[in-house]
Amino acid sequence: MILSKTPLRISFAGGGSDYFNPNSNQPGRVIVSTINKYMYVCLNEKYNKTIRAAYSKTENVQSSYKLEHDIIREALKFHGIFNGVELSTLADIPSSGSGLASSSALSVGLSHVLRKYKGLKISKKLLATDACTIEIKKCKKPIGMQDQYSTAFGGLNKIEFFKNKKVKVTNIKVSKDNLNKFRGSLMLFYTGINRKAHKILFKIKKSGKQFVNHYKLSDLALSFEKELKLGNISNLGEILHEGWLLKRGLDKSVSSLSLDEIYNSALNAGALGGKILGAGGGGYFLFIVHPKKQSELKQKLKKLQHINFDLINKGSELFKI
Repeated sequence: MILSKTPLRISFAGGGSDYFNPNSNQPGRVIVSTINKYMYVCLNEKYNKTIRAAYSKTENVQSSYKLEHDIIREALKFHGIFNGVELSTLADIPSSGSGLASSSALSVGLSHVLRKYKGLKISKKLLATDACTIEIKKCKKPIGMQDQYSTAFGGLNKIEFFKNKKVKVTNIKVSKDNLNKFRGSLMLFYTGINRKAHKILFKIKKSGKQFVNHYKLSDLALSFEKELKLGNISNLGEILHEGWLLKRGLDKSVSSLSLDEIYNSALNAGALGGKILGAGGGGYFLFIVHPKKQSELKQKLKKLQHINFDLINKGSELFKI
């Protein structure tokens, strides 16, 4: 039995520029960190030549080709496994349609256990590129690539996407005091609203707005990195706020009246800035809040689930049971 443990991630700045933009010499950039909430994938050899996949539902089929779950189906096919295994998945917190990169954490975790099962080479780069191939090429999802690289590599990183299709992952060095100050200013709330990110992203791509904010988002990521290293929490909140305004302007499905009300209530309670994680439309709200204001914010948003979390340095890990 093989088990992978792959962290979810929080994207702070630059999300939406994590595509290869053929019309720009400026790379897409994101600032992102993995967190101590995980997606688990367990693989076991089956006693017969069928396939069993257990997630929010359970499928028992004769061949991986017949699986309904697109990521599991395409991952198995990509690695040349058509029968004789069972896979099960679970997550620490509500993760479907959450904006925490659960789909990419699943893709990375699947690649990890399947590579181990087949005796193939394993590296962070291979796990990330496998996941990109499975989600973007095989499942045809209109998504970027920050999620696959962030969950595979782990840590607080700047990830850059160049038009020659090169991806560069750089760990961000922050002083211990400034990192602790930053960690202590973060608050995460679950809205209880799930959405399909690819549906929102399809709308944005269809409208021709996929690259409209490329330069601004890429520059925001650089600004976020700079202010993070300097420990300027107020400025980080402002950057988060600016990024949220750019995102919600792309399509009306990114935000709704109820989400806007939550956001405005948070600002009134002392939040310095925030954003809906991922493509928008629901999932998790992230806010930057000075510690003295956090009790007030928690009370203001008491109808939402407050999630305790921490930033971590590790990416996807593997265990043999």
